[in-house]
Amino acid sequence: MKKTVILNFNRAAIAALLAVIFVCAGFAQGPQPPRPSIKGAELKGKAPVNKEILRATLPKPYETKLSNGLQVLILEDHHLPTFNMQMVIMSGGMSDPADRVGTAQYTATMLREGTRSRDTKKIAEDLDSLGASLFASSGLTSTTSNVSASGLIENFDRVMGIFSDVVLNPSFPAEEFNKIKQRGLAQLRLQRSQPSFLSGEMFSQVIYGSHPAARFSLKAEQIQGFTPEMLQKFHETYYKPNNAVFAIVGDVKPAEVVAKLEKAFASWKPADVPKTEIPKVQDAGAAKIYLIDRPGSVQTNLVLGTFGITRTDPDYFAVEMMNQVLGAGASARLFLNLREDKGYTYGAYSDVSSFKYRGTFRASSEVRTDVTKGAMDEFMNEFRRIRNEITTADEFDRARRSIIGGWALQLESSATLLQNAITLKIYGLPADYWDTYPQKIAAVTPDEVKRVATKYLDLGKLQVVAVGDAKRSPMACASSVRWKSTTARVNRLKLQPPQPPRPHLPTAARRQPARPRSQGHGLFWPTPLTASFHSNSMSNRTAMILWEISKRHSEPFP
Repeated sequence: MKKTVILNFNRAAIAALLAVIFVCAGFAQGPQPPRPSIKGAELKGKAPVNKEILRATLPKPYETKLSNGLQVLILEDHHLPTFNMQMVIMSGGMSDPADRVGTAQYTATMLREGTRSRDTKKIAEDLDSLGASLFASSGLTSTTSNVSASGLIENFDRVMGIFSDVVLNPSFPAEEFNKIKQRGLAQLRLQRSQPSFLSGEMFSQVIYGSHPAARFSLKAEQIQGFTPEMLQKFHETYYKPNNAVFAIVGDVKPAEVVAKLEKAFASWKPADVPKTEIPKVQDAGAAKIYLIDRPGSVQTNLVLGTFGITRTDPDYFAVEMMNQVLGAGASARLFLNLREDKGYTYGAYSDVSSFKYRGTFRASSEVRTDVTKGAMDEFMNEFRRIRNEITTADEFDRARRSIIGGWALQLESSATLLQNAITLKIYGLPADYWDTYPQKIAAVTPDEVKRVATKYLDLGKLQVVAVGDAKRSPMACASSVRWKSTTARVNRLKLQPPQPPRPHLPTAARRQPARPRSQGHGLFWPTPLTASFHSNSMSNRTAMILWEISKRHSEPFP
């Protein structure tokens, strides 16, 4: 019978035994060659970066024109059995009559609510059965109206039947229109409770003044005043084939698409379309600050900005780089300063917009009420910094790679390729614009970023909007606010708080003296506090910001 012997070793004995084994093994192998030195190497835990500039030749759409004058762009993409198409009407909110602002928006919204042969339920059921989607939209400041549809290529003919019917034969049914208006009024009431909406609306108004681009939202009385006949007239005036571009991308063949388009839009006849004249944007004047009281807010919603550029401005690429360095993402200066360093906010960003008319540069954040002044200080510090200092090579390189890399990722989407082709048509950009986009971004220098920052980020014309609790905001309660070389005298302002909405009453019950300008909803514009900035650019004197109360008549919230 075998005996099993169990040897118990303590940890020290085991360690000693292992040491002897490894030492002996080392002697048995002989001397080892020296390990390669890593002296001078940088181990940052980063993947290697390719310094070469991305070069790409993007697929070009097939272009033609139908017999009725409709421009057609067809981009083949046979990776998936799908399609995505758009009808772009080259008239939008900018074509609205001055006394009927919002007509383009509501015309587009109503397109899929019924045609002469299909009601809204039939349209929805047919699209659902095909697994397809169809949307239509326009904006108050848009220069276009869009109808888009997508689905499986096997259902293309049936989707095109619905698509063409919606574009050509909307009936603007009164019952559905009333529902759309009621939804619009409800949405408006909700928006009026949101600080970001209030700040965005005020910013648009102070930047653009009386220009049509100042339109940010409709008033209740404007929505209530729309009639189906107004929308029908807009459709009859602007929805013409010679005022439109049809674009499609997907598993399609150009010849087949053109033949089907000729058939689907055979009844669409060209006609003269009124030319939309967009007035020149006027200077916003000296810098001002607008405080909008929102009692109970624990945060201040800040928006700071100035005029930007048009989409075809030669400085477009330099301005993009400036914005990327300053505030376009979580690695940009504003975010790193106000969130990572100071902890004032969850995020601080900037953006630039550009259209056929001048867009805007704007920076924004939501900060704790008690650090409102500190946040303003840091915004101003970063604005001055990008105006006065050359961006470091490393920071500049990161910004450049971020823009080009983000652009390259978007090219994976066929819908983006289609939208890029449409953009060329809308703004009249050269055919190789997107092919050379990375090179144009790469060609921007730090000196150019400093130049455009100095040119467009004019602190003497900076417009600032702050939405928050005026009683708790240091800007409203303190006697002065100091921004380094700039001092702001603050006047206290007693603002009228919003009133709760009144319940809807029958007409007979409403026969009582109405409160002035209440419009039946009782929500009033808070009176803004404005501040005028005065500076002498010919000397180094301290700039003085004099705050004054604007004695404006309150406007009611819808």
